Amino acid sequence: MRILVALVVVFWANMAIAELQFPSLDADDLNGRAVSLPQDFPGDPTIVFIAYKRNQQPSINAWVARLGLQERGGPAWAELPVVGRGAALFRSFVDNGMRSGITSTAMRGRTITIYSSQRAFNKALGIDGRNEIYTALVGRDGQVHVLIEGDVTDEKIAQLRAAYP
Repeated sequence: MRILVALVVVFWANMAIAELQFPSLDADDLNGRAVSLPQDFPGDPTIVFIAYKRNQQPSINAWVARLGLQERGGPAWAELPVVGRGAALFRSFVDNGMRSGITSTAMRGRTITIYSSQRAFNKALGIDGRNEIYTALVGRDGQVHVLIEGDVTDEKIAQLRAAYP
């Protein structure tokens, strides 16, 4: 009975997620390359890690390690620090600070800073708050196949893998 209930919950959760669309955004990666999201994500689909605070980086690193993601090759993935519209005034300071902590050109290319309204970004994805990271599987057409809140667990990895089209 528990398995049936769990399957129904996963089914309905995935049905709700399937209706989510990643918002159209113009941004730059940390190499300075202009990108239009979601069309310019590196894969179809792409694993997208969304963070709001500097202290959330270890959570993203844990996901990357547990999934065995690499700088080059393997599943496509990207990190999106969502810093908000107000930080755009300090864009070069913020980007240079992040660049100084990421020496790899490949990793800088995977990091795309979002300088738009955090509220509008979150609303588009059905995200409530900025206290957790989010892991999404996003197609270049903007379809969000799955959106997972929080730190990595075996169950969340299984949920991400099950969402691959």
